Amino acid sequence: EAGLPGDRANDPITGKGEPGGKITVTYPDGTTATTTVDSNGKWIVTNPGLADGTIVIAVETDPAGNTSKPTEVTVKDTIPPPIPVIDPIEAGSKDPITGIAEDGTKVTVTFPDGTTATTTVGTDGKWTVPNPGLKDGDKVTAVATDPAGNTTVPTEVIVKDTIAPNAPDIDSINEANVKDPITGTG
Repeated sequence: EAGLPGDRANDPITGKGEPGGKITVTYPDGTTATTTVDSNGKWIVTNPGLADGTIVIAVETDPAGNTSKPTEVTVKDTIPPPIPVIDPIEAGSKDPITGIAEDGTKVTVTFPDGTTATTTVGTDGKWTVPNPGLKDGDKVTAVATDPAGNTTVPTEVIVKDTIAPNAPDIDSINEANVKDPITGTG
């Protein structure tokens, strides 16, 4: 009986068998690894870095020389990628919305009105989507989905207005009439 590393490309491959039996595991590229089943009926071999969907075959030869039928197990990636990061978003800006995530994943950004934008993360780990024009206090969320279909929990950022306004202008003040109001533009 063979068990795969569940989810991570380099977790060991484990299984159960007849104590003292010899296990031969054949990887997708044709290379093999062998080990002996321990006294508790368990065995373990190194994982060379298997990709989602590849097949691993294990057979056991008992101490008397009898060989079992092969057991095939398909590698299944079930762990979501790391949660994407959304860079701060300035209210009123039309600059693209950017962030970082695991390369090769798809990032889906959801805007306050429910619309979405999806992009694929580059090999540099960066992603970008167009900015629809957001106001102070708007909430933007993002999820990443890996090629195996595993999706992260959403991460969010609140849009902030962090840019101070320009200094106001003051109109000239008439000394002769001190009761005139002081005016200006801003």
